[in-house]
Amino acid sequence: MARKDSKSPTSKSDISQQFDKKSLDEVETDHFLSNGLFIPEKKSTPSTPIYLKANEKSNLSVCLENEVNLRNKNEFSEDSAQKEPTQIEKPWGYYAIIDQGPHYKVKKIVVYPGYRLSLQMHYHRNEYWLVVKGVALVTVGDQTFILDPNQSTYIPMQTFHRMENRGDELLEIIEVQNGNCISEEDIVRIEDDFNRSEII
Repeated sequence: MARKDSKSPTSKSDISQQFDKKSLDEVETDHFLSNGLFIPEKKSTPSTPIYLKANEKSNLSVCLENEVNLRNKNEFSEDSAQKEPTQIEKPWGYYAIIDQGPHYKVKKIVVYPGYRLSLQMHYHRNEYWLVVKGVALVTVGDQTFILDPNQSTYIPMQTFHRMENRGDELLEIIEVQNGNCISEEDIVRIEDDFNRSEII
């Protein structure tokens, strides 16, 4: 009887079996990422410090309460999507909410030349950043890199991140948030040029 070589090339049936083992979510995620729309950072990020983990429960409570208040104000209604996005002024620039619903929010973020957002993290949401105009200096975990127009990155929840505009023109980014709780309350600032508190 011929002995099967353990190092033989992978057959089509082996690939098919591996594919069948994947959940539908994994397959859809692989397809989504393979199209190059948003590329997650492969390198792992440092684990969340103990003092931040201790605050996660109270943060979730505030976050969920904020979500309920939004729904009570009908901010997730069809009518809200038809309104002109409201521009929210910040010391580094401004943002406008383009669309939102349960578990997601889409923003346009504009950063003035020479300004940067706080180094921050979120307990309950992931973010995707797509540069539309300008050049962004981005920090995600322990990585710092440049994003040009039409380039994007993925920020997993509980990962420190920041964007900075060192150019001479406005930096415009489309941000997509998704997670169990989408709220402006879900933010912890580690460093901030404007001495704002950890939680808005």
